[in-house]
This record gives sequence, C-alpha cells and structure tokens, in this order.
Amino acid sequence: MMKVSRLYLKILVAFILVQAVAIAAIGGLLKMGHMRPPFARHALNRSEALQQIIGMEIDGADRLTPELRARLDRLLGVYANAYSGQAWITNERGETLARSFTAPPLTGEEELDLKLTTDKGDHIYFVRKGDQGSIYAYGTLATPMGTMTIHLLNAWITHNEEVWFMEGLALMATVAALLLIPVSRRITRPMVQMTESAQLLARGDFSPRVEEKRKDEMGTLARTFNHMANSLEKTVRGGRELTANLSHELRSPLARIRVSQQIVRERLEEGRTDGVTNHVRRMEEEIDHMDSLIDQIIRLSKFDLQEPPPRDDMVDMNEMLKAAEERVRPLIGDRAVRLRQHLAPVPHYRCRRPDVRIVLDNVLSNAVKYSPDNSQVDMYCESDGQALTIRVTNAYPALSARELEAIFSPFRRLGYDKVEGNGLGLAFARKIVEDHGGTIRADSVSEGFAITIRLPLA
Repeated sequence: MMKVSRLYLKILVAFILVQAVAIAAIGGLLKMGHMRPPFARHALNRSEALQQIIGMEIDGADRLTPELRARLDRLLGVYANAYSGQAWITNERGETLARSFTAPPLTGEEELDLKLTTDKGDHIYFVRKGDQGSIYAYGTLATPMGTMTIHLLNAWITHNEEVWFMEGLALMATVAALLLIPVSRRITRPMVQMTESAQLLARGDFSPRVEEKRKDEMGTLARTFNHMANSLEKTVRGGRELTANLSHELRSPLARIRVSQQIVRERLEEGRTDGVTNHVRRMEEEIDHMDSLIDQIIRLSKFDLQEPPPRDDMVDMNEMLKAAEERVRPLIGDRAVRLRQHLAPVPHYRCRRPDVRIVLDNVLSNAVKYSPDNSQVDMYCESDGQALTIRVTNAYPALSARELEAIFSPFRRLGYDKVEGNGLGLAFARKIVEDHGGTIRADSVSEGFAITIRLPLA
C-alpha cells in the first residue's frame, strides 16, 4: 500500500482551500451581479434571436392583419415550446398582439429579481413564485406598426445552469487533486533521497549522493546537498588522515628522542658528561624535524578541511616550468644530472599560482633527487586545445602498478633512505591537481619513470 506523505497532504489541503475560496468568490460575484450568470446569457441570446425572427416575419408590414397575427402566434408557440415556456408580443399601450398561451403566464404575484440590463434596453429577470423559478426576458423591436415589446418566459431548470457549473468546478478540483499525487511524488522523491542520505551521513557513511538532473529549485537543493556531503566527507577524511599521519610519523622521532633522553639521564646520574652534547643536539634535530613535519601535515590536511580559494591567476606554464627548473638545480650538486626542456607553445592557464608552483617544485625535485648519477631529466609541456599536459621523466627503475599508485599516498617513498624527504610531495601534488579538476599519474616508460599531469583549460 502506497504511503501518503505529509507534504502531499499539505499540498492537497492547500489546494482544496484555494478551490473553496475560488468557488466562494465566484458565487459571491454571481450573487452581487458583477459576473453575468450562465442563465442570463442564455436568456439574452434567446430573446435577441426571437426579436430577429419576428422582425423578419413582419418584414415591413404597416398593419397587423389576421393572417400576420396567426403567423406570429404559430411562431411564438413553436419558439416557446422549444424552451418549455411562453412568449408574447405587446404594443406601446401594453396590448397583447400575439401570444403562445391561452392564460396569462404572469399574474402579478411573482417576485422579480433583475439580473441584467443591456445597452439596447433588454431586461433579464429571475422570477420566483413559491418554490418555482423562471427566467423572464423582454426587449423592444421597432417596426412600421410602432414599437413592439417581445416577451419570453421559460422555466429555469437549476440542474442545467448553476448546478452544472458548480459540479464542473468540483470535478475539476477532484481531477486536479488526483494529479497532485504524481506531482507531489516528483517533488518529494529527492527529499526522501536526501533524508535517507542524511541518515547514512549521520552514521558515518559518506558515500550516498542524490540525483542532480533536475533544473528547478529541487535540483539546486540536490546539488547543494551533494556539495555539503562532499565537503563533509573531505573534512572527516582529512581529520582522520591527519590523526593517522601524525601518530604514524611522530612515533619514530619520539622514540629516538626518548632513547637520547634516557642516555643523557643515565650519564648525568653517573656524573658523566661525555657525549651528552651530541645527544642533546640530536634531540634538537628531531624536535625541529617533528615541527617541520607537523607543519607540512597540517598544510596537507587543509586541502580537505577548508574550501580552496578561487583560481584567479593566469599563468604561462612554460615560464613556470623554467622557473621551477632553476629552483631545483641546486639539488643536482655534483651528480651530473642533466635537465632538458621540451616546451611547445601553450595557452595561458587559469589557476592558483602558489599551488601550481608547489606541484612543479615537488615533481621536479623528486625527479632530480631520484635520478641516478649522469642521467637525464626531461620536461615536456604541450596542449591539445582541451587541456595542458605536463610530463616529467627520469631514469628511475620500473615500478609495479601497486607501487606506482602508492607513491601518491602520504609518507610513501621510493625506498632511497639516503634521499631527504618525508613522502608528502606527491601527496601534495595530487590534491592540488585534483582540486584544479585535473589528473596526475605515474608510469613506468621506456625512459624509466614518468609523472604526467593533465590540467583542463576550461
């Protein structure tokens, strides 16, 4: 059995109230005469039609002959019979010239309620006599015989007029209420999805998202919800990574500090000072290393814990690569590593300049530090019109697919203990590139090892 949502009930109740107010307003306007009721319009049409027919029948006659009177009587009889009523013609003195009845239809005891007066002088009345109601219409017709008044009286069948009108409104309201079911379900479906997703988010599951295809306010709400879920997931994930990284990376230097502290304490208790200075210096170095490490971990986590600033800088990527090359040259030392550029003309790129500089510095410095002596590092930059592609290769030995992915994880290094670093450079680079809508990957190629960055221009 389909469950009726509260939102649907609220929409339905609001719709019914609007319909009720509309029906009451229409009824009030009809009652006050500001709207022409259906029966008045019909009576006016019948009266005008009868006047035209009589005018055609008289056709310029200057006197009322017995033959003309007989024809008018028959005409009025046929016309009145068609509308279940009576019709008659009077002259300026009120004398009946032709009629469709034998007994006068109006006795003077009726209650007349004027409903309509036209510019031509036609009048429409609603006639009440006891529980019965009738429509009485009359209008004048100018003829060679003088001005005639055409009268038409017919019974008012309630069901054929206002009742039909009100029943039509009720039917329209019923159909509209039924149509509200699919409409309300279309409105509530994304809200139900958001409710379910919010419940999962509250339990720590950050994977659910809602559809964003709609172009209306619900689509905007869905996109806002997904953006909120993404931000929340990044925030929680960044906090977890920060905690895990700190606990993992600080454990080793803390252990070394603890050992040095124990040695210093033992020697001081024995009254010896030899070697104490070296151990204190090592402790200071470990503390400095920890301080630098904490600072870098916090910077890495900020990419998840806060919204990045807008990308407002237009840069020449070739010039940035040349500048990055100059900054990493001191790392070569006496190892005779050669740096070669292969830079094609590329369009300017909109980005955050300091972040892109971090990416280029980290990638190039890694390429230099992990290059064998007397080897070569190649830098490529090109564009296909859709994106910029930056590629840096060196002669590092081939890695497995698992190792190629692992190097982008924080604190994962290629295994050279003699190479300075903490394994955060490529993790920084990936976060920045992905925040710019691009991709970064590592491959084992014929030249050895390659890092490829693709940044969309749009």
